[in-house]
Amino acid sequence: STAGFDTATMKIKYCPIEGGNFGDTLNTMVWDRLFPDLTQRKEGILVYGIGTLLDGRHDKSLKKIVLGSGLGEANAALQDPNWDFRWVRGPLSAHGFGLSADLALGDPAVLWPELQSGCGGTPNGPIGLIPHYRTWDSFDWVTVATNAGMVAINPRQSPTDVMAQTRACSRILAESLHGAICAYAMAIPWAPCILAHRFNTFKWLDWLATINRDFSPLVADRPLVRSISKPKALANRLARLVRYKAHTRHPFLRATACATQEDAQRVSEALARYARNDSHFACSRPSDVDRQRQRMLAACDSFATEYGLAFTP
Repeated sequence: STAGFDTATMKIKYCPIEGGNFGDTLNTMVWDRLFPDLTQRKEGILVYGIGTLLDGRHDKSLKKIVLGSGLGEANAALQDPNWDFRWVRGPLSAHGFGLSADLALGDPAVLWPELQSGCGGTPNGPIGLIPHYRTWDSFDWVTVATNAGMVAINPRQSPTDVMAQTRACSRILAESLHGAICAYAMAIPWAPCILAHRFNTFKWLDWLATINRDFSPLVADRPLVRSISKPKALANRLARLVRYKAHTRHPFLRATACATQEDAQRVSEALARYARNDSHFACSRPSDVDRQRQRMLAACDSFATEYGLAFTP
């Protein structure tokens, strides 16, 4: 939506999440540093940055510049002459817009300076569990993680706090896409996990294709929620029955009742079993991450030159 958008300025377009989500908040920490005078430009332009922002709901009359955003699902691309694609999150997003796969450079979160020191985590540290922010709200993941011998990392914290806790881990199990991206950028071994129905397979496959990594997540066998209304439980039963959005989401993980203590224990046991297998976790090579980052910085440089912006890589 462009409600309240000042058509006389250039603005970063991102999705601010009520209560916080560190992946989206990264937009406030990356772009101002790279383009310090961007918001002072007197042109009605939207700049799409970190996140799944290309959802088919856009103002066709406005100029839109894309610096690494991605689609949320197939067939959501909205064609109009006012797009200026510098790069997109991955090849599925590029295909949706009919772009060359050469523009599928990856997720721009890797441009955040705090991820560029590289660290490899803490070899003797715990395994960190980073749920999706809405999964985090639904249950007591601190206890679930503790019972699995892990440490839960709250994705609603600031990016700096999430990264400090991630660095203290030896490995990361991430349902949060940006939890995985940050572990990848810091050369910490990581693996994906699916804990709730809202997990978006499409956007993961889009990004994973840019780092040549297979998708073989841990998938919980049951959802965990503290509470659920009768109408919501009924709606979820129906969604399971018709396999609503089964091509990108996970309808069988829609809750139809509150989780029991036994349910929580079973999920903890599954997490612990999965984490014991070292082959589930893979680590990036810093040189590969840097190569990806340099291609993005070249695209940023070109964008800044063309639009007369200061650029401070």
